[in-house]
Amino acid sequence: MRTRNTIIATLIAASTLASADTTQTGPSTYVVDEGVTFTLLSQGSSHYLISWSDDSGTFTDIVDPTLVLSSGETYVFDNNTFSHPFRVTNDSLPVTGTDGNYSRATSSLAVINDASLQPIADFTADPEPVDDAITWTPGASDAGEYYYTCLVLSHASMTGKLIVEAPALCPADLTGDGMLNFFDVSAFLSAFNSMDPIADFTGDSVFNFFDVSAFLSAFNAGCP
Repeated sequence: MRTRNTIIATLIAASTLASADTTQTGPSTYVVDEGVTFTLLSQGSSHYLISWSDDSGTFTDIVDPTLVLSSGETYVFDNNTFSHPFRVTNDSLPVTGTDGNYSRATSSLAVINDASLQPIADFTADPEPVDDAITWTPGASDAGEYYYTCLVLSHASMTGKLIVEAPALCPADLTGDGMLNFFDVSAFLSAFNSMDPIADFTGDSVFNFFDVSAFLSAFNAGCP
């Protein structure tokens, strides 16, 4: 009983360590691994300024960031500018530059529309005073690169990149919801006590502390 209580206490303590956050992986690149609302403002006619908050804090007025999103999560792009309609396109949009400094290389609305995600209305957020936002939950099949751009044809530098990453294998995510938390710990404990094969993390068909240790390692490593 003491051993089991120790296991439970260890797993509960570990469950408090996992949380979604934003990781900055480059000067203008941010991995946002859980759904958030991105608030859009502008710097004149040159750049979008994008802000959001999550477990890691608040990010304010980031200039045309490259945003790496997770499939299966819901992201909202709320356009609070007054003259810069926001559009999401696929990677066929002609664009030049690098992260944080992209520029749309076309002034043809037809070209932009051809590259736009469908239906176009769902991937366009008009500026104030219209209360308009894009709500997007990309699926695993949507993994890839995209662009966002301003529909004012002369505002070509108001452009940035979106990257959708497919879900990676995450062995400690026993609930399959893409997050690591107490519910995964509870699922492991239930499986461990019933000697369910999903709790046999060492693969030796023996249920002991080595399985607990392997689960803890996977849990603390987080989901990619």
